[in-house]
Amino acid sequence: MDTQLLIKFFSAFVFVISLMVLLSWGLKRIGLSATHIAGGSKRRLKVVEFLSLDHRRRLVLVRCDDREHLLLLGSQGETVVETGIKLKAEDEREHEHVVAFSRDPRNVKF
Repeated sequence: MDTQLLIKFFSAFVFVISLMVLLSWGLKRIGLSATHIAGGSKRRLKVVEFLSLDHRRRLVLVRCDDREHLLLLGSQGETVVETGIKLKAEDEREHEHVVAFSRDPRNVKF
């Protein structure tokens, strides 16, 4: 009798969790996710990139509107490394070239 009750409990639990996942997927599919309901689809704050320095510290590049800010996050607190970093224009990003370094000029390809 106890095994049947345990099986019923776990099957009901799995059923309820699957219904919650299905409802969440359906709401996202029709465009009613929490981000759209809470503040609209235009967000001003975005984590662009992060880099773990060690298990306690992390460098985070955050974009707010048209500026980027470099933060050092750690267990003792947060430190602003650089603020007000201007974004490069899109056409400047497309025209950036990486130049290979070689002592022999015959090995450099453009």
